[in-house]
Amino acid sequence: MDAINGITLKKYAKLCAQMKDVINNREACARIAREQGFKKPDWESAHKAWQERITDPADKGRTASRFVDIWNNETRKKR
Repeated sequence: MDAINGITLKKYAKLCAQMKDVINNREACARIAREQGFKKPDWESAHKAWQERITDPADKGRTASRFVDIWNNETRKKR
């Protein structure tokens, strides 16, 4: 699966895990993405595109399943 604006699914899931406490705050999420080397517009367009892939019925949950596995592993590491 190709990266979007340099953000692979694995990196996207890891970023989302870091953002889990501020996910509804666009500026806080952009700050976290920037700290990881991604500009705000690149993060925001990648976020939108990954969400579209994750929720695409034609994907039959494959991308969503991979995302959740990575996200769960990352959130467990933070505990």
